[in-house]
Amino acid sequence: MKNLILSLLLLFCTTLSYAQSDEQGILTAVNDYLDGGTNGDINQFKGAFVADAIQRSIGRNGTVIGMSVESLASKITPGKTMSRETSVLSWSYAGIAATAITETVYPSSKIIDLLNLLKINGEWKIVSRVYSRIESDESLSSSGQVSASVPSAPKTKTAPKKKVEAAVDDGW
Repeated sequence: MKNLILSLLLLFCTTLSYAQSDEQGILTAVNDYLDGGTNGDINQFKGAFVADAIQRSIGRNGTVIGMSVESLASKITPGKTMSRETSVLSWSYAGIAATAITETVYPSSKIIDLLNLLKINGEWKIVSRVYSRIESDESLSSSGQVSASVPSAPKTKTAPKKKVEAAVDDGW
């Protein structure tokens, strides 16, 4: 009985530390992006992303615009601290995928980032960024937690699911 309790305790602690490790990894990547940009640390900034991360928004003329990480990093002045405040508004994850919402407040506007991250070789990296520049007095609109369940056909007995390898998962 004592061995069973110790085994369960060890399993619980291992699971808890694994979750904390993922949480810390996600926040480290997001904060490397925010702090690297704020403090003019280009290597820290670029280290938060995969090399081919995509960044998108809507330009002044209403068309979709985008830029590479290299292009955005080129706008950072090395060693110069920017006049802005940043914060992580929310984040969540499941398995190897995560999302985070950040706010960057400038003297005359804000940028809201919606970041998508993947855990690649044990390290969390930003793979895409969609952003919106809003007025300083605007705030993020959110639905909060929403149930993902949708009415469906009556359940029938299904065959056991086959294990899908993450390397071939195309998201469909």
